[in-house]
Amino acid sequence: MEEKISKMLDLLWHDIINATIIGSKSLIILILGIWFAYFVSVKAKKILQKVLKDEILSSFLSKVIFVGMIILVVVAVLGTMGVQTTSIIAALGAAGLAIALALKDSLSNLASGIMLVVFRPFIKNDTIEIGNSIGVVEDISLFHTYMKTPDGKLVVIPNTNVANSQIINYTARNAGSKKMQDILDATEVIRRIDWLIGVSYDSDIDKTKEIIKNAVLSTQNINNGKDDPSKSVFVGLNELQASAIEFTVRAWVVNNDTFFKTKCDMIENVKKALDAANIEIPYNKLDLKIIK
Repeated sequence: MEEKISKMLDLLWHDIINATIIGSKSLIILILGIWFAYFVSVKAKKILQKVLKDEILSSFLSKVIFVGMIILVVVAVLGTMGVQTTSIIAALGAAGLAIALALKDSLSNLASGIMLVVFRPFIKNDTIEIGNSIGVVEDISLFHTYMKTPDGKLVVIPNTNVANSQIINYTARNAGSKKMQDILDATEVIRRIDWLIGVSYDSDIDKTKEIIKNAVLSTQNINNGKDDPSKSVFVGLNELQASAIEFTVRAWVVNNDTFFKTKCDMIENVKKALDAANIEIPYNKLDLKIIK
């Protein structure tokens, strides 16, 4: 009896030693694998930035490299622990279909992210408009696009929504396709302020136009056709509304980076100029005529 117990203890001790050795190997492989994956992804990002000269594309590809290497590390760890890798690959293939069906939205975001970084309708620091959001592009991750609005808010948009929406790039510098690049090279990208303002029907049209135009011209960063007469400031009668005479204002900026500040300054200057000339900006109102 004692001999059997001794053998069982020896086998148990042997199994504990083997499990400790295998566990240590697996842990070392896991730690070194994660470190190596991180190291390779960081180096790959630096190399890709030098070669591609595109921070967003380089960051995206480095993340894909990191995730791929982590998967290989996990398979290697499981193989060290004695799990058959062939069965793992088969299981991953079987599970992949179920995961793809369960995570179809996430996979759609991933595919859309790949399209965005390949075709590059915008790059980092471009000012773009997507739906109702306008902001500066900060990053494109595997599943989301990050933008910062002029008032400092962070907007996170799923890549699928970005890819399926109309994208307006106000500060395009380069493009991912030759056709897009030819368009950019042919025309200088300058943003234009389009604004509508209504004044009282008692106002003189010519005088009001002159006051508005002078106020716009007094605003810093307004182009006014310095190099191209077609980009001169334009003020014209747009519509006769129920309670106001509506004017349209079109003005091109010099520096796109201060577009929003320029627009705010211009509106402020026009309001002050109209107040100084006693020209009313009316509220919506309705005249009633009572017949006895």
